[in-house]
Amino acid sequence: MKPIVSPLAKRHFLNWFLNACEFRGEAPATILSALLNQDSLLEQVKIIENGSFLRPLLVISSLGTGMPPCLLLTYEKILTKTEAILDFLASFKSGHLFLTLYFPKRSLCLSFVDVLEELPLPLEAEKIRSLQLDLELLLLSIEGENEHKRNQLLAEIDQALANGNKGEFLRLVKLLKEC
Repeated sequence: MKPIVSPLAKRHFLNWFLNACEFRGEAPATILSALLNQDSLLEQVKIIENGSFLRPLLVISSLGTGMPPCLLLTYEKILTKTEAILDFLASFKSGHLFLTLYFPKRSLCLSFVDVLEELPLPLEAEKIRSLQLDLELLLLSIEGENEHKRNQLLAEIDQALANGNKGEFLRLVKLLKEC
């Protein structure tokens, strides 16, 4: 079994991830910065590759993966709003917070492999792969819904511009940034 990864190693990797990857919107950087600024929370983070049934699971994705930029899965709900995720993190007191990161060529990234803390699971490898596929299908579905919302907002923004409605334009642009 692999030794526990130090908070310093996690911090170093997450800083690399923030600097090396491009993100859609500010949410991923905001959430990861919150993790980096709370030593006690960072100690509870377990960076994993396959988080299909581990909860709470924080998923952060860069551009080019087709995954939502960030979301948090608990046993009860799926949080996608930055403020809701930050509130959850601020109130998280004990246990493990599982973090999985999606970015291009992650399976080839030695820095990523070095900080992985995969847990020994009493399941067959095929069952784990099946559960991981289900999770990734859920993430792709959520991203598809997000893309649909963004396209609707872009159409509404175009309409507000055509109508010269500055207030509506600014409101819609703010919603688009959150999406």
